[in-house]
Amino acid sequence: MDKLVKTRTTELRNERNRFAALAFVWGDLLLELDGDLRIVFASGASDGILGRRPQDLAGKMFTGFLAKQFQPLVTEMLQVARRRGRMDNIQVRFTQQDDLLSPPVSMSGYFLPDLGDHFFVALRVAINSLSPDVAATIQRDNATGLLDEESLSRVVTERLVAQRETGTEHQFTLMTLNAFDPLCARMKQIERAELLSSVGAFLRAHSVAGDTAGRLGTEQFGMLHRSDVPIGDLEKRIGECIRDADPAGVGVEVNSNVTDFTAEVMPPGDLARGVLYSIRRFCDRQEHNFTFSRLMGQADNLVNNTFSAMQDFGMRVDQLKFDTVYQPIVRLPNAEIHHFEVLVRFYDDDGKLIPTQELIAFAEQVNMVHRLDIAMLRRNIKWIRSQLDQGITARVAVNISGHSLENPEFCQSVIALFERNRDALGQLMLEITETSEIHDIETASRWISRFREFGVEICLDDFGTGASNFRYLSAMEVDYVKIDGESIRQSMKTTKGLAFLRSLVELCHEIKVEVVAEMVETEKMRELVTKAKFDYAQGYLFGKPEADITLYWRDAITWQ
Repeated sequence: MDKLVKTRTTELRNERNRFAALAFVWGDLLLELDGDLRIVFASGASDGILGRRPQDLAGKMFTGFLAKQFQPLVTEMLQVARRRGRMDNIQVRFTQQDDLLSPPVSMSGYFLPDLGDHFFVALRVAINSLSPDVAATIQRDNATGLLDEESLSRVVTERLVAQRETGTEHQFTLMTLNAFDPLCARMKQIERAELLSSVGAFLRAHSVAGDTAGRLGTEQFGMLHRSDVPIGDLEKRIGECIRDADPAGVGVEVNSNVTDFTAEVMPPGDLARGVLYSIRRFCDRQEHNFTFSRLMGQADNLVNNTFSAMQDFGMRVDQLKFDTVYQPIVRLPNAEIHHFEVLVRFYDDDGKLIPTQELIAFAEQVNMVHRLDIAMLRRNIKWIRSQLDQGITARVAVNISGHSLENPEFCQSVIALFERNRDALGQLMLEITETSEIHDIETASRWISRFREFGVEICLDDFGTGASNFRYLSAMEVDYVKIDGESIRQSMKTTKGLAFLRSLVELCHEIKVEVVAEMVETEKMRELVTKAKFDYAQGYLFGKPEADITLYWRDAITWQ
């Protein structure tokens, strides 16, 4: 019997040594934990990671070595391993002597019920898997330890790019904890902090690399995870955790929307914008009245519908598959046409007109508006040539987003386009819109000066609606400004309105800038802007946007 026991003991020791040798291919430190997470075996470079020699670790609680902020995460990850059999690679840090933190450490392992319900854990000093520029910009929600929405979009993008190389299937879940914020407000500070930390740990533990989850609002969360993560079970466990923490024992309703990712061909920059746009749509509960390839699909397809819309939008603008219409800007007081503003028109899959402002907002938020702007310039330079061939010398103003002026590739493309089409530029104007605020005014001003060297006049749109407009006017060389129609309507409601408008016009005239009144729709408005010395006017009183500009010659007599 003794011989048999000795033989079996030798076999078990050899198996452990074999397992250790294989594990050391990946890890710097190997640990065996019992069911209570106490260390029963340690081998490897524990001094550099845990600050203790291997022989000093036996009987110690493994979680006691973890930095406090990682204790809930690892505890939950080990419980995940107990159910799934393995723990995916996550990054953690340990508290060493004098409360110093260890370097980032990658941790993975298995739960083996056949070997005494023990955990087998491998630790390796980690090289951050995120690119340095992404890692350096990460911001977190202090209460949960989760990423904020912009950091989450960057990290998700990094993981998705890596997914293309490994072939791993990932899904993205958007989760809402209904009435969670009022519940937290009712709780005591310590209990609230513990609950928020637990919710963060649940989500991180089930996310890719244990750190691809974010807090997107007071009650909204998102995470990227493997396709085999049981979201229903996670909802239930989070719900139970919150109910147990609720002083009233009620808890909250947990709802999730899960989507697959299919954007294999999207460039990383577009991918990041698409993820962020989808996250914000989810958080804001925004409704959009347009679709490109089912952008208005159900929430469970939110992310993929956004990617599909981006790809469809890019195809349409690159191939010039959109319509244009022209609205006259007339000289005051005689209403003679000075030039036309060209407006883009897109239609959804059912042939319904897409509201232009919503379209532009979408294009700016996913960083694609510059593609529309260059496409509009290409199309309208071609249109100018066709009009000149017919003996028509109509001038047109093409809208350019302030967002595009901060894109050097766009600006360089404009210069190249102008170089090739100098003979048509006498009929071209640019209208700078402020749907998106210009942050680098100095750089934008330099590009505008370059455009003006080609003889292209510049108009600043929606002047007077915000303090930023005055910064633009002082920094940029422009030829025209447009006063927003809402400002004019408000001026009509007060006795000081005319004086305000007149002083605004005088300011512009003082610096040799001419002024256009927008949205002039009645004779009363026309009378007001004429008295205020506006140079030009635009609005339905003088003509609606039309595809055929010859309609304006036919109807011109009605403006007098």
